[in-house]
Amino acid sequence: MKKTLFLIGLFIINLSANSINNLVNSAISKNSELKSIEKSIKIANENISLATKYQNPSLSLGIADIHTNSDYDKRDLEAMQTQFIGITQVIPITDKLDINQSIQITNKTILSLKLEDKKLLLKSKIYELVYKIAILKEKRAFIQKQKQNLQRLVTLQNTKYQTSKVDINSIFDTKIGIKNFDVALNNLDTNIKTLKLNLEKITYTSTNDIDINTDIKRKILHFNFDEHPRIKILNQNLKLNKQQEAYEEASKTSDIKLNATYYSRNEFEDYVNISVAIPLSIYDRENIKVRKAQFAYLKTKDDLENERQNLKIDSKILQQELNNSYKNYEIIEKDIMKLQKNIEKTLSINNNFKDVASKIIKNLNKTINLKISALNEKTRYFTTLSKAIYYGGN
Repeated sequence: MKKTLFLIGLFIINLSANSINNLVNSAISKNSELKSIEKSIKIANENISLATKYQNPSLSLGIADIHTNSDYDKRDLEAMQTQFIGITQVIPITDKLDINQSIQITNKTILSLKLEDKKLLLKSKIYELVYKIAILKEKRAFIQKQKQNLQRLVTLQNTKYQTSKVDINSIFDTKIGIKNFDVALNNLDTNIKTLKLNLEKITYTSTNDIDINTDIKRKILHFNFDEHPRIKILNQNLKLNKQQEAYEEASKTSDIKLNATYYSRNEFEDYVNISVAIPLSIYDRENIKVRKAQFAYLKTKDDLENERQNLKIDSKILQQELNNSYKNYEIIEKDIMKLQKNIEKTLSINNNFKDVASKIIKNLNKTINLKISALNEKTRYFTTLSKAIYYGGN
């Protein structure tokens, strides 16, 4: 029997986990921002294919030495009158096309890492909203229970009022309390609906109830920042800076333009002209570009160290906030249990009801304030836990 109950409990836990995981996976597949990055990755694939392609050759066609007199259509008057066709091709001398391809591969890797970073952010936000909705429902259930306690009190007051064991002011205070509960419940319903709309906004899915475990327990977060997309992106940027520097070094040797032109002449011999054009690097532009790439590398190194430091401090803050919420929740819950027992005990008393009615309301108000504080701490706890998802905390 115990084994059966254990298996049922395990099934329920897995069902809960699958429910939130299915929502996350669905949101990832539908999110427009993620789809946009995926399209950018496809563009990057085309850039990789394009990187080693030569520039298209230029085709030139022409007629030389057209006379402006009445013999403009004569093409055999002199040797310089020709028709020609030529091809010009830019030919890289160094391996910069291969370097350019490696740059495009690195750019694609960076885009893929940015996609993973956005997925983590989305997952973290979904968990945060689902937890908040679940805890607001806990608040609603608690307020509803306290409203029922007040309604029990009203029933007792109406019975005792005829025996003068309760005064009219006490009855009035109780009814006002019930109205306040109605307002609180209405506000909670509105907040829950708003959070569900925010959830629908990022998941593209309308959801009613998502089961998720909101039991608080002491938790130690573990992070592996070297595997976080933000760190990996900066490492890829370092690689990109080095590739860019190599590309600028290779660009110091200019591409050449090779031209071959065939000239056709009437009454004269045809001939071919071959020429080579080489840009001259005389204004130090290439060296400046190399230095820019070197400075970019050093800047990225500083950015990487700063990012590691930020992630390290952020993780400590998350752990501290998690511990604080856990401790506060445990402390408040103990006081709530004591007050709740006093309320239940007092409600069961029939004698001297006139003296205990105000005590019930007082304890009830204390319980509500404490419980709301406890649930607020619970919200902070699970908000922190949701943020830890983005940082890779587990």
